[in-house]
Amino acid sequence: MEIFNEMYGTYYRVVLEILRQRRGLSKQEIAEIVRKLGFDESGLHLLPQLTEQWHLLVKGDGVYESILTKDWVPVQGVLEKRWLKTVLRDPRMGLFLADDEIAKLEQELADYEVLFDADSIWCFDQFRNGDAYSERGYRTIFGVILQACEEKRELELVYRARETLQGTFLPYRLEFSEKNNLFRLLCFRKRDLKPFTLNVGKVMEARLGELVDMVLPEHRSEMVVVTCRVVNHRNAVNRALIHFADYKKKAFRTEREHVFEMEIHCPSGDLMELVIQLLSFGPMIQVLGPDSVVGELKARLARQMEL
Repeated sequence: MEIFNEMYGTYYRVVLEILRQRRGLSKQEIAEIVRKLGFDESGLHLLPQLTEQWHLLVKGDGVYESILTKDWVPVQGVLEKRWLKTVLRDPRMGLFLADDEIAKLEQELADYEVLFDADSIWCFDQFRNGDAYSERGYRTIFGVILQACEEKRELELVYRARETLQGTFLPYRLEFSEKNNLFRLLCFRKRDLKPFTLNVGKVMEARLGELVDMVLPEHRSEMVVVTCRVVNHRNAVNRALIHFADYKKKAFRTEREHVFEMEIHCPSGDLMELVIQLLSFGPMIQVLGPDSVVGELKARLARQMEL
């Protein structure tokens, strides 16, 4: 297992919930906890590890019991504190924490060095003109949108792209595009429940409205399902699941040994970003569909061959 970068992440929380149980659990009960708290593909890896390899559970009389005899106490090592201080330097942290909160955390971590600075990372396929994370107006609007998403409240928005869009919207979720270096708001227009995907940087005004008193449908606007096969060579399956963690996806075992099938749900606006990511896996991934994505992959490979 990783030393700290997965600490307190989803998989650790799943395992901790299982270990905290004060009774024996059947394999089906363990699988249900993994399904509820983990990702769609979590069972592919966690269940075999938990029941056969990690020795965190003791099997007896058809059930598995935790080896913990005392309550789990969270700790932070030096490496994690250095990582936390590094993350605080990300300009996007100002969207989620107030300046005084960041200053307080910086003070608490004053004795630790950062692991690296922003100049140490070069994103070769990222657009330069991303959102203005440090501008006060952007931070204010982002805070209102974030609050609306957390509290499930309506939003009164003025949005300017090719034409001005104004009205009441029901927030679905915020998402970040690494390639475009910007945040998007997935939402529905209140009057007709039409789905929209709005760039936060183009929102001119945002005000909180009433509580949303309905269950929103799934936001399906411009979604494309990309199907591919992954050959589990050089840990390709694990790398793919981590690499595409920001997409909704499903993974399945196939009849062929060491071959998995994966479905990636991608907004159409991010398809070029996904194509670049798929190409980075080389022969370990075979894209099966849709035809438009397969065609784009072939075209890009052909251009590379001509260079």
